Amino acid sequence: MELDHRAREAIEDIINRREGIASMQSQLKEDIKAVAAYLAVKPAQVSRIIGLVERERAKGDVLDAERDVIDAAASLIPLMGQEALKATG
Repeated sequence: MELDHRAREAIEDIINRREGIASMQSQLKEDIKAVAAYLAVKPAQVSRIIGLVERERAKGDVLDAERDVIDAAASLIPLMGQEALKATG
């Protein structure tokens, strides 16, 4: 395959944009770490918050769905504790 001037320029542009994206991703990772340190939480928690906000903005009803899941899980906690007590008692 022989690349003409136009194809080379297009490929070079793609490479440059990929390098730019990698640089931005690295900076975002550092920014998330900084926010996490400021909040005294793990970076994964900040990423989770960001992801939820992005999904809520894109689709809507994401936060309500997450609340429903958390509420369902929380409702099992007392039951699990009681079952453990019955098993040991």
